[in-house]
Amino acid sequence: MPGRASLAGGARLPTAIGVSMNSKFASLEVPVDSPRQMILIHPVTRQPLTDEKGKVAYIELYSTDSEICRRYFRERDRRRTLPNGNIRPTTPEQTEAESVQVLVALTTGWYLVGMDGTHIDVPFNAQNATDLYAATSMAWIRVQVNEFVTEIANFAKASSLN
Repeated sequence: MPGRASLAGGARLPTAIGVSMNSKFASLEVPVDSPRQMILIHPVTRQPLTDEKGKVAYIELYSTDSEICRRYFRERDRRRTLPNGNIRPTTPEQTEAESVQVLVALTTGWYLVGMDGTHIDVPFNAQNATDLYAATSMAWIRVQVNEFVTEIANFAKASSLN
């Protein structure tokens, strides 16, 4: 096929990264484009946060390997690229804000519970997610979210585990 590079032995490189290999490699796929619930863990007791009725607190998230994450970084890179092809320098504050915004992009919902067991009735939306992830006093949540979204095992189907 013209326009596609070849590897040694004649193997072809894929035309696009992120294209699902629904054929011969299907058994190797992990469904990273489906969000999963991360149970929120108390930062001191290391137990799941639960409300008065025993409902577990969670944040619903996409993987950093998801198309949503790839799209976020492509758009960010386009914003950073100057017309001459150079990359616009960023400040530490911009980098910090971007680290929050990628988590906002990966978040699809939540059920939040305070450390005292009280349900936090704050609807999920981008502004509320930004407020949650940007607060220095809640960095423990951001740490848990970062660890969850970067661990591929959190997105594997139970049936794919040997």
